[in-house]
Amino acid sequence: MSEFLTMEEFLTMNTQAEEKGEWDWKRNKVKLPIRSVPGDVYYKARKNAIKVSVTGKKSKAERKVDFDDLRYKAEIIIAGIDTERTNFRIDSQQVLAKFGKIAAIDVVPCIFRPNEIDSLFEAIAEISDFAEDEEAEEAVKNS
Repeated sequence: MSEFLTMEEFLTMNTQAEEKGEWDWKRNKVKLPIRSVPGDVYYKARKNAIKVSVTGKKSKAERKVDFDDLRYKAEIIIAGIDTERTNFRIDSQQVLAKFGKIAAIDVVPCIFRPNEIDSLFEAIAEISDFAEDEEAEEAVKNS
């Protein structure tokens, strides 16, 4: 192995190492298998959750940016369910039909309560290594 990363070494690396875990769905007394979410899915979910709107005419136009936290968490939850260990899929036609929805992100709040959405999202974020460390964030702000 060389002192610095070479192209050959990089091409043989597994950059999408998948972590697995499980989330205890206490209300229904079942465990839901979860997996880490790759970076590209994470960034796509964040991008999809940002809504930009413009109001007013050219010179007096104002741009408003909103972040849809529920949509962001729903996309991460859908991607974070380990479909190799369970046949439960939020985006399946049966689940969509049961709740009369067209998109899987609209089904997540029908299945999980708000605190369950937060808990499941945090579990997936933790094993995906993109969980926000609020203490570290505060330390940076205060330094």
